[in-house]
Amino acid sequence: MAHPPDTSATPEVVATDGRTIGRRAHLTRRRFLDTTLTLLESKGALDLKVIDIAREAGSSAATFYQYFEHVDAALLALAEDAGNDLDTVNELAATDWVSPTGLDDVRRFVAAFIEYWDEHKAILRVRNLRSEEGDERFRTLRIDANATIMREFTAKIHAAQEDGRVSKRLNPYAAAAAMMSVLERMAAFHVEFERRGISRRALVETVSRIALQTLCGHDPF
Repeated sequence: MAHPPDTSATPEVVATDGRTIGRRAHLTRRRFLDTTLTLLESKGALDLKVIDIAREAGSSAATFYQYFEHVDAALLALAEDAGNDLDTVNELAATDWVSPTGLDDVRRFVAAFIEYWDEHKAILRVRNLRSEEGDERFRTLRIDANATIMREFTAKIHAAQEDGRVSKRLNPYAAAAAMMSVLERMAAFHVEFERRGISRRALVETVSRIALQTLCGHDPF
């Protein structure tokens, strides 16, 4: 789902001293981010040190600090990148889940969400943990990343309530948030379920039907 950075049309990024960086500097910055992610997957966020990132990237701590004020700044940049990689998931969330092909669309959505988490799991776990610990920077990135899915979930509940398929006593946003939490927890820890003999297909099927019932008041049996 992720794609290599297009250095021919990179967005404007500034160094820590406020200068807009050029193409070569973009590549250096990207190398630091890729190295940070690699170390994050093996060491964990608490053990990340600037000197280790710089050494692994074949550079120096002084150069790292030209692009990031601290390790958290690199983690925030990685979390933002991950949040921008949800196009496929968002498109599937916007499909009509009560149409004749609705269940298949939900299955594709859930499968794509799991694949997205598998690809970005290391940084998404850090983002969510820091968010739950009260770090507003990571909380904002989490909210922004999930905004489209939350909007689509809330709209589906509203529509189902208007059609009489879901009780109007259900708060649409609260129900959407609960479903979002289910998805994130399942995607983050699905490997543990699979180790217990629950297949990926069974997980996708179960979560898909829970989503249909919760958000749309619909179960095609």
